[in-house]
Amino acid sequence: MSVLVLVAPGSEEIETVAIVDTLVRGAIEVVLASCCPAGQRQIRASRGVQLVADCHLDELADQEFEAIVVPGGLPGSEVIRDTPRAIALLKAQAAAQRWRAAICAAPAVVLQHHDLLGDASATCHPAFQAQLPAAQLSTARVVTDQAHRLITSQGPGTAIEFALELVRVLRGDEAARTVAGPMVLPPRSCPE
Repeated sequence: MSVLVLVAPGSEEIETVAIVDTLVRGAIEVVLASCCPAGQRQIRASRGVQLVADCHLDELADQEFEAIVVPGGLPGSEVIRDTPRAIALLKAQAAAQRWRAAICAAPAVVLQHHDLLGDASATCHPAFQAQLPAAQLSTARVVTDQAHRLITSQGPGTAIEFALELVRVLRGDEAARTVAGPMVLPPRSCPE
């Protein structure tokens, strides 16, 4: 099984690349799928960096993923929010109680917009925190809600911690430590 990472024009490049790179370091197969409305695989990210997806979302065969990850950034999160196939996959993932993860604007713009948070604890970029229900909002850098199989995080500066948490929940503590060590992260960023 593998992890699906959604990307769209205007997705945040640090988050997208940090997620994909960290998961690959954790020996996790990653499928980077474009949600570009024009069906293109190459997208211009939020700061102008060109990224090329492995495939377009419409090219994906029906398959199960261990996790589906949504990077933030605008307008990328809005494009993903407005892509019916992406939302259908996220809803199916939630219904099957498989992992979902979102960072930066995506927890509010994509997940909350489509009622995909349920009553899970979550965080997002501080500029979007008012859009999450106050009773569910955490200001932690990375929030894992085990019961809802949901990981959320705040933004580009938390992207590696977020990705390491994905490695931890999918492959275990030792795998996350093995990935984190050579990355020379500050101790607080590494899984315990």
